Amino acid sequence: MPDDARDLKGQAQEQALRAKLGFPADAQHVLIFAESSHWDPDWLLTWDEYFDRHVRRNLDAALDELTRDPRRVYSLECLFFLQKYWEASPDRRGMIQSLINSGRLRLTSTGVTTADTLITSTEAILRDWLMGQEWLRANGMSPEPTIAYFPDSFGCSHSLPSLLNAAGFTQTAITRLDGMLFTGCDWPFRWHRQWESSSAAVLMKKERTLDFVWRDSGGGEVLCHWNAFTYGQGDMLAYTGLVRMYLYPWAISNRSDWNVTRRIQGYARQLLPLSRTPYLFCPIGFDFVGPIPDLVPLLDRYNQKHYPRTGIWAVNAGLEDYLALVDCHRDQLPVLELDPNPYWTGFYSARPSLKKLTHAMVVSLLLAEALAVLPENEGERPTVKQELEAAWGDAVVSNHHDFVTGTSPDRVAETEQIPWLQRTAERAERLVARLGRDEGIRPVQETRPELPEWSQHGGFLEIRTQHYSLEMAEGLGGCISRAWVPASGQVLLGGPSNDLVAYEDSGGLWRMGHEFIGGRFRELGCSSLKPARLEVRPLDGCLEVCCTGNLEGEEFTRRLWFRGDSPVIRCQACGRAADKRTVTVRFNTGVETQVITMDEPGGVCVRPVQKKYVPTFWPVQSFAHIRGRDGSGLAVFLGMPGAVAYRAGGTLELVTHRNAVHETAFGMITFPGQPATGHDGSLHVADYAILLTPTGDWLANNLLRQASSALGYHPEQTTTRARLDDLMAWLVEIEPSDVVVAAIKPATRGDGIIVRLLAPGRRGKPVVLRCLRHAVTEAWLCDARERDLERLEMRCEGVHLSMPGSIATVRVVGATTLSASLRRGP
Repeated sequence: MPDDARDLKGQAQEQALRAKLGFPADAQHVLIFAESSHWDPDWLLTWDEYFDRHVRRNLDAALDELTRDPRRVYSLECLFFLQKYWEASPDRRGMIQSLINSGRLRLTSTGVTTADTLITSTEAILRDWLMGQEWLRANGMSPEPTIAYFPDSFGCSHSLPSLLNAAGFTQTAITRLDGMLFTGCDWPFRWHRQWESSSAAVLMKKERTLDFVWRDSGGGEVLCHWNAFTYGQGDMLAYTGLVRMYLYPWAISNRSDWNVTRRIQGYARQLLPLSRTPYLFCPIGFDFVGPIPDLVPLLDRYNQKHYPRTGIWAVNAGLEDYLALVDCHRDQLPVLELDPNPYWTGFYSARPSLKKLTHAMVVSLLLAEALAVLPENEGERPTVKQELEAAWGDAVVSNHHDFVTGTSPDRVAETEQIPWLQRTAERAERLVARLGRDEGIRPVQETRPELPEWSQHGGFLEIRTQHYSLEMAEGLGGCISRAWVPASGQVLLGGPSNDLVAYEDSGGLWRMGHEFIGGRFRELGCSSLKPARLEVRPLDGCLEVCCTGNLEGEEFTRRLWFRGDSPVIRCQACGRAADKRTVTVRFNTGVETQVITMDEPGGVCVRPVQKKYVPTFWPVQSFAHIRGRDGSGLAVFLGMPGAVAYRAGGTLELVTHRNAVHETAFGMITFPGQPATGHDGSLHVADYAILLTPTGDWLANNLLRQASSALGYHPEQTTTRARLDDLMAWLVEIEPSDVVVAAIKPATRGDGIIVRLLAPGRRGKPVVLRCLRHAVTEAWLCDARERDLERLEMRCEGVHLSMPGSIATVRVVGATTLSASLRRGP
């Protein structure tokens, strides 16, 4: 389409939107008030406490306001509490259906929660959006939003555009990003937070815009708005005081023309210098605030009296209305590859025991789903499908940015969150036991790999394989003292490595101590300072090396497993961090680099080794990789999402245990925005692995696929992860081999089976999928909400597609081919 024709089309769309929203066609500036209320399912209170004390009353009032004024619009961020209200108020279901279907009660996502997108798994986030969409459909509500709103998540994945695109979302809005000042959480010194290279500085000082096109390294793209003045900027529109948020309510109603006009003009002064379009966005909606009574008449009064003088029209509308208007001026917006991190870094590893439960629950559900598609389980599939969807409906609640993050107080974590996870995990495990009756699914190895060569003398242990040679020293606390390539002698790891390091940490559930003025994060001691005995035990197919020592008064046991046929070294650290302590495992690589590569929800990103903090801990899903100038490097694999940091000189550190209780500055000052105190006093087993990479980047070393197999293997048990990987490999075959199968499940929307593929860096490149246990008659490319996008070509017994981004969802349909036996091997 020629540019002039496109411009005319955009102008026509803009005028139609203006007419629909009821403001003058010639208004130079329009201030849009989008009203909602941020409802955390479980933060300082349990969900039923929040519902009884706040949500029911908030939602009653919102529905009454919408009923009273047909021009009013109100938005819901997520569906968790709407579902609870639906169950508790059957007499209001018809009203809710009508208001949602007519577009008056808006949905700024289909998520059951407003999810964390840094340490939650990709698949769990996609299921959150699917579960919410399906609940709407099942209950007669037709909207399928194109927007996903993250008002309070503590940073967002750099690959969020790819993640959103995979589920059919094209717009987003965020609040918390690096460099931002957030009242109650930071010292009120803007210079301290908004450092020059931060995302906040780029948007406010360099680009001077709150709206931009966010494009990530995987090619994903969304239109994005940033709430620079918090997600409750407009809460005090008709009030006098400081804040209406339920924690510190200090406000009285003041609906006077003087007060409302003063507020509107104040919001406009903040927003106008940061707008490249005629439109300004002012969110109303801090935590559990009630709707402003008669909001639209207040804005009408302002427009009638003051618009002719100010030139700023005020209107109540939705966030999606605002972004639709901004989209008409898309060519005026910058295109940015934004990484809004690190905002806070302590929550990456707060409450590690809770995070491990969450991760294990998701893996069990994925295994149950893959078992459900086995031909022998076809007869049970309809019933099992319902049970799986119910279990996922419970599971995705843990995605919430105050649940999986570990930022709730002990009472909520211990009485609600952990029991919730345990119940859901038990449901998944019962399904696995029921559907996986044939234990022959896991292939039987005819031969076991040979043990590595090893020798122990004089306090040293040397291990030799075809992939590496390695030395461990009892005098260094049982740490690795050196690792090298046998053929070339190239040293890839120095000592002490696999060294446990304890830090004093005055941070808490959200932040580490070195992230705020007056905080403290300093090294106290490490395992390598005390000699420790190395115990060697040959096992079936591998060599186990065990070492136990004391760190800050707590006993820690490290185990390493070496296989003769694998370049991966599997590791484990078991112990408990003392109060106000963070424990890391450190590797001295000698690699000098400026960047670190890691995977994240939605893709893979390359980040600077340092951004503001020393050290800078980054959120990691399953692997992190560093490379030197000669191409050699080290990959670290994580058994569950966590935190990793690189220090000058070549040390790589992975947080294994953290028990930082409460954020405290100068030993006594706490922050009102971070009131929760939390302890993790349980014994925690941290699983990780390392891979020495003599050459090549993450793609060349196939690290995304290696990450799964590295931690799936255990010498003395068949892990859930290993069963899942083996089963998926038995059910489908993918070309090329670096494409990862993330899930295989019965389709939720429509017939057939869903196969989810992950392939960061392969956007637009061909992929072939072959179902090895099912005859496929047709296949469709879908989004993660399982809406068909296009029919896929089938030839040579394979489904052919081009990767639409980092993530692809394929629905295959056809007659089932039953195998005579599921057993393989003798």
